[in-house]
Amino acid sequence: MAPPVLQDQTPLPHLPVFLTVRGRVCVLVGGGDAAAPKFELLRRAGAAIRLVGADSGFAETADATGAEILAGPLTADHLAGACLAIDASGDPDTNAHSAALARAAGVPLNVVDRPALCDFILPAILDRSPIVVAISTGGAAPAVAGLIRQELETLIPPGLGRLAALSGTLRDEIRRRIADPARRLAFWRRLYRDGAADRAAALDLLDQVAAARPSAGSLTRITIGRGGEQDLTLRQVAALRRADLLLVGDGVDPAVLDHARRDTPRRPTVRTPAEAAALRDELGRGLQVVQLVAESVPQSTALLAAE
Repeated sequence: MAPPVLQDQTPLPHLPVFLTVRGRVCVLVGGGDAAAPKFELLRRAGAAIRLVGADSGFAETADATGAEILAGPLTADHLAGACLAIDASGDPDTNAHSAALARAAGVPLNVVDRPALCDFILPAILDRSPIVVAISTGGAAPAVAGLIRQELETLIPPGLGRLAALSGTLRDEIRRRIADPARRLAFWRRLYRDGAADRAAALDLLDQVAAARPSAGSLTRITIGRGGEQDLTLRQVAALRRADLLLVGDGVDPAVLDHARRDTPRRPTVRTPAEAAALRDELGRGLQVVQLVAESVPQSTALLAAE
């Protein structure tokens, strides 16, 4: 079934990615207050750090961690085999030199506090490994990103990282015991809500969910008024965040969809008996379905039958 056609949304200033750098060469230019946190970030990510043009004190500390220490200024040879480069020198002439060399070598470059010279940016990070949350303002207001991270620190406890690591050891077992994706999602919701002290406790919870009868799904209808996203209530936003499936009617403000998970499937509203039957089956499997209807667009009779 084709997805609904939506209006263009505000373009992303950057593509959010998590890049594997373990064992790969990453070049860091400069050594000082700006370079220290970048060095530590690369070290924790397992990069093979190539430090260029650092002062003697910083270079001595970096050398103790196994970094490759090279004298500056940066040259094309320094960039050979690198997957990325960061210029933390703080010197405008060095920044411009790094940008020219990196462009010629095809190596993505980040220049600290110079977004116009950056191929990528380093966001504010909340580390609950293996859970990592990155917050970015597209380089426009790094301080704001840092403040958001501080708020999230109170919402995402350190123990959640341990729970995620435990969950990673259970994925194959969960797929073996629970074939239906909706019921697997029910297990993940229970595990996230209730937690588990260890693998045995998590497997006990898995047994409970696998043996239980599927809970009934729900169909929540949200009418979007002329104010679009601005008219959403807190309860409606919560329903969008929980949704396993979105049925999107014509004329719905695209900004409303930003409140749902990005991986939540989106389909047009039900218009045929076959689509209504499929929806009833999905509700029977426990899916949380949200139907979005624009105030000026009438609801279809087929959907009324599905309800």
